[in-house]
Amino acid sequence: NICVWCNRLLYSIRHKRYSIQNNQKTRTYFSPRKKQNLERLNKTIAIVKKKYRRKSKTITRLQAHLRRVQTEMKNVSNEKLENQLKDHNISEGQSELIKEIYRAAKVKNTKNRRYSENWMLLCLLFQIRSPSGYKYLKEQNILPLPSISTIRKHLLAVKIGCGFDKDFFKLLKKKFSEKSDNQKKVILVFDEIFVRESLNVNTRNLTYNGLEDYGDEFKPKTLEKANHALVLMIQGLADRLHQPIAMFASKGPVKGIELTKIVLKAILLLENAEIQVMGITSDGAATNRSLWNALGVSGKADKFKNFFENPYDPNRKVFVFSDAPHLLKTVRNRLFAEQKLRIHPNKQYIQWSFYEKVFSYDSKTMLKICPKLTKSHFDLNNLTKMKVKFAS
Repeated sequence: NICVWCNRLLYSIRHKRYSIQNNQKTRTYFSPRKKQNLERLNKTIAIVKKKYRRKSKTITRLQAHLRRVQTEMKNVSNEKLENQLKDHNISEGQSELIKEIYRAAKVKNTKNRRYSENWMLLCLLFQIRSPSGYKYLKEQNILPLPSISTIRKHLLAVKIGCGFDKDFFKLLKKKFSEKSDNQKKVILVFDEIFVRESLNVNTRNLTYNGLEDYGDEFKPKTLEKANHALVLMIQGLADRLHQPIAMFASKGPVKGIELTKIVLKAILLLENAEIQVMGITSDGAATNRSLWNALGVSGKADKFKNFFENPYDPNRKVFVFSDAPHLLKTVRNRLFAEQKLRIHPNKQYIQWSFYEKVFSYDSKTMLKICPKLTKSHFDLNNLTKMKVKFAS
């Protein structure tokens, strides 16, 4: 005696066992809600399978295209690549990059890479200008860049020293041969800086670094530790050019007569490289004033002369300029030290207190007449006296 529900369950179990024994498929019954969810799930599975088939076909097609492109790259010769780059008017720097990418694609072992000379020079400049940027691009493998150790080896091969380098001026002449006449006009700028004394041994040539060094042209009288560096640089008048050309290490400031020889030698070398020196610029230091006197330059009213004859071409003049920021600092420092200054005997004194009163009144109002004035403009120390922004 069993209930109706147990009898139905017994019938279902017997029927399922019979189906399993005879390898017959069993039919599953769902409620209407579960059946709707099952149909939705089956549709989702069908859609995913269709997307998978499409993506598989796309991947297979792209892989075949990649193999075809790789085969074409292997068959591209250097001459064919050069012709294609010229036909598309690609710049020299971009051409070097594309050629290096092609070379890198053909090399299986990156340790056996050989780089072209132009590409190595570009990498040297890039590493000097931005070491962090170079390191990032190298680590991320964005560009086929040589390693840092390779760059350092090439930097060690560069001859670094004081004085004028004749090979440098040959390259400078080659570079300026592509420029126009106006772009060849430059100003020679020179200035001295104070450096810390240091002495070390150069293991490459077994010499000392840190002593006085004027190059091969000018021999120093003594071999003392250098604490000043004189740097010469040219600046273009019609071109965005700032190029250092020489450096000299000395014990104390370079003497006026020695500085005159160095400047004249620099002008001759630049003019020989087809670079027209239109003028020289320096600050008002005592050694520079000695240079002006040696060249016959004077700022006196009765003997005013702001040029001298070009040693390379007597028909041209070389004008002498005093650096404007240094003039502003000199006037400001003199006014600050003396507390008053008179430009002309017939005119009244200019007093430092005038500017202090203006700043005091201006700092108490909301609408400022001189909003950029700060306490640093008036509380001067050895550091702020050297900054142009506190004098202009």
